[in-house]
Amino acid sequence: MRIAPDESTDLLTADSERRLARAIEAGVLAEHLLSTGERPVPATEAELATLVEEGRRSWQRFLLANLRLVWKLAGRQARRSGLALDDLFQEGFVALAGALQRFDAERGRFSTYACTRVEQHLGDVVAGRLGELSLPPSRALQLRRARALAGALAQENGRTASLAELAAGLDQTPDWTRRLIGHRSPLSLDAVAGRQLVDRRQPDPEERIFAAQLRRLLGRLPSDQAELVWFRYGLGGDPLSLTETALRLRVSPSSAKRLERAALAALRAMIDVPEPANQTG
Repeated sequence: MRIAPDESTDLLTADSERRLARAIEAGVLAEHLLSTGERPVPATEAELATLVEEGRRSWQRFLLANLRLVWKLAGRQARRSGLALDDLFQEGFVALAGALQRFDAERGRFSTYACTRVEQHLGDVVAGRLGELSLPPSRALQLRRARALAGALAQENGRTASLAELAAGLDQTPDWTRRLIGHRSPLSLDAVAGRQLVDRRQPDPEERIFAAQLRRLLGRLPSDQAELVWFRYGLGGDPLSLTETALRLRVSPSSAKRLERAALAALRAMIDVPEPANQTG
């Protein structure tokens, strides 16, 4: 089940974090006293039950107020790695809850502490999942870093990063970089999105060949660009507008437009189609 961030949930201040943390601690202690029968302090069962309930509400409030952080970090990893956003969000939420269990409100803000914990956990998850593609974990981590760099360069320059740019950013030779990113092919769009091209009727052999070629080409694009082409040009259904596509990808329309330009330029380069010339008159 997806837990969507509630924009009406206010972010926590430092004071509210300390108050909620104290309530959580009191609830944990009260639950322990109820289960063991110990009474180091005079308190009725009703009073302890009230503390337990308040602690649980504080725990929920703490987590809900930080869902946007998890969505942000999970979305970044999903765009870089091509893994499913919902799966990464669930992993990030588990890490968020673990961070809250260890959080000391007297030592700083929760968002700073949790951000590091969630990022580390998601990085390990991505490296492990990429390692399932017949790559050793260390190699999978290198591929993850290469994809992150490629995504950052594409966003910065509005086009797909060249092999030379990637190699320079990774401080490696072009040959080494080519071999590394060449392992992207098993992570096809079908595997990422779990979709097949829509078959509105029985295709003829040429159409089947075209569909197979298209899937291979999209599999060579960064996952966010491939997803954009999928939705924008109706490869899995009806074509979507740029705004609708941006909503699907959880990016701004301007970012979607940049992704579209970069994806089309990359596809043209793959099939040696020249850029369309400006028409005059």
